[in-house]
Amino acid sequence: MPGTDNFYDTLAGYLTIRIGQASLSPTETVILVLTLAAALLCALHLWRIGRQEDRRDRLMELRGAVVDRAVREQRPRWYQRIGSIVAASPAVGTVEQQRLLGVLAAAGIRGHGSLAGFVASKLCSAFIVGALWWLLLEWRQLFAGSTTIRVAVLLGALMLGWRLPDFLLSRLAARRRLHLEQGLPDALDLLVICAEAGLSLDQSIGQVSQDLRASNSAVADEFATTASEMRVLSNRAEALENLVARTGVASLRSITATLNQAIRFGTPLAESMRILAAEMRTARLARIEERAARLPVLLAIPLPLFILPSLMMVISTPVARRLSDTLKNNFGAF
Repeated sequence: MPGTDNFYDTLAGYLTIRIGQASLSPTETVILVLTLAAALLCALHLWRIGRQEDRRDRLMELRGAVVDRAVREQRPRWYQRIGSIVAASPAVGTVEQQRLLGVLAAAGIRGHGSLAGFVASKLCSAFIVGALWWLLLEWRQLFAGSTTIRVAVLLGALMLGWRLPDFLLSRLAARRRLHLEQGLPDALDLLVICAEAGLSLDQSIGQVSQDLRASNSAVADEFATTASEMRVLSNRAEALENLVARTGVASLRSITATLNQAIRFGTPLAESMRILAAEMRTARLARIEERAARLPVLLAIPLPLFILPSLMMVISTPVARRLSDTLKNNFGAF
């Protein structure tokens, strides 16, 4: 019908976007709008969840209740249900689930639905990166004559989007591990003070977690979890081994070995903790000196590429202009 054709032509004209020499067809415009809308809705929903949880925690603190921010509502969200379905599928597998749980624990992300939420974020990232790459291929008409290369590029974009949250999570885990290594010597000093004051091991660890809450929340959270496990588990050594497995900090193995020895044989903790704290501070200073010694090597490439050309331009430009003016006045040729 002519009226319907005119309506479709008008709609296609409105949906066609032209930016300079680039042009997006109506289908590409719809896909771009849907992708941006999905990303915006996901970000807005996550922001609202965070605001609701913070508001709930503040109300519980005003009522005098102890707030455990690692424990949230047990009712799964919509993205957690999607993540649970994908995580239970053969595409992820049991081995990958255990690895992701370990990395999430190392990054300090625990609680009900953390794995499902992370898998949902991986799925959303894969969809967004794949859609953006497809729009780029259609916009620039890349590999227009080869469908196989296009499919391979799209599959690579999907894999890149799937692995992108893993990279971000590993960076978070590495930064949290660094905070743990920086705060452990202070925690050991507080353990020595608590042990000399007559507190038991689980009471000392719980007191250290409360005292370090303001200065180093990562160490405080791990020590609080360990103190809770030591009160629940029948074997205290198992709680200390869980601490090492969660954090992945190598220096904690010597601490847990000393604490296990104290639990098993009743040896005094104070002197051993002092020695371990001094060793950890020495090791931290050695790591800082090692990074400082690597600085000249790391500057060897940017120095001749960026710094020296800029320096030569700043120094030689006034000389060149002065020489040009002198030659122009004397010879009138320049």
